[in-house]
Amino acid sequence: MTIQEMLERKKELGYSNETLSKLSGIPVSTVQKVLGGFTASPRQKTLENLSKVLSPVSMVRETGSSYQAQPATATIEDVYALPDGVRAELIDGRLYYMTSPMRLHQEIISELHVNIANYIRSKGGKCKVYEAPFNVRLAGDDSIYVEPDLSVICDLSKLDDKGCLGAPDWVIEVLSPSTQNLDLGKKLVKYRECGVREYWIIDLRKKIVIVHLFGWPQEPAAIYGFEDEIPCGVISGLKITLDELLS
Repeated sequence: MTIQEMLERKKELGYSNETLSKLSGIPVSTVQKVLGGFTASPRQKTLENLSKVLSPVSMVRETGSSYQAQPATATIEDVYALPDGVRAELIDGRLYYMTSPMRLHQEIISELHVNIANYIRSKGGKCKVYEAPFNVRLAGDDSIYVEPDLSVICDLSKLDDKGCLGAPDWVIEVLSPSTQNLDLGKKLVKYRECGVREYWIIDLRKKIVIVHLFGWPQEPAAIYGFEDEIPCGVISGLKITLDELLS
């Protein structure tokens, strides 16, 4: 990616220099110098690390990975025609096949599900919480089909017998090495475009949570550690500390 492409992508994702520094492992002062044009010849490794964080992904091809993309001719009928036990998401005409997540991935999603659902119930709220596999036709039609790790839906009119017709209010995804570019790139953009209000991206390896609030002033993106108390934007008053959930 060129510096200009990085700047445009940075603006699109709503990332600050501090966020880019944490995600790429590059000192924030270096990020500022590179993207500010103060470094005439940035190191190739620095550019590669920034590109990995900022580059949009059109498909993922990794042997044995959780996602494997097919040519961009697929439809929702291809999803529904999959054999029992085979799961895939449909994005921009491509099928991304999914395999079973690792144990810690399942554990953290299960704990979040219970914690969020119990809080909503304790406050007399009406929002519903669903773990994957859960059918989400993100754009309100059959053009985008995804199965977020966790979906919170507060507009119950979107729920039907298949799942959710339209964007959930809050989506949580847990990264894996093979899906992180998709979750950080293409799916992030689709979630924002289709009306998701809050998007949490959990990185188990770095023990951080990237929180995007879409539609809020300046669409802020913040990064929290597992030890931090993370406030929820969609569910007023709810705060979550992941270390406490996993202890």
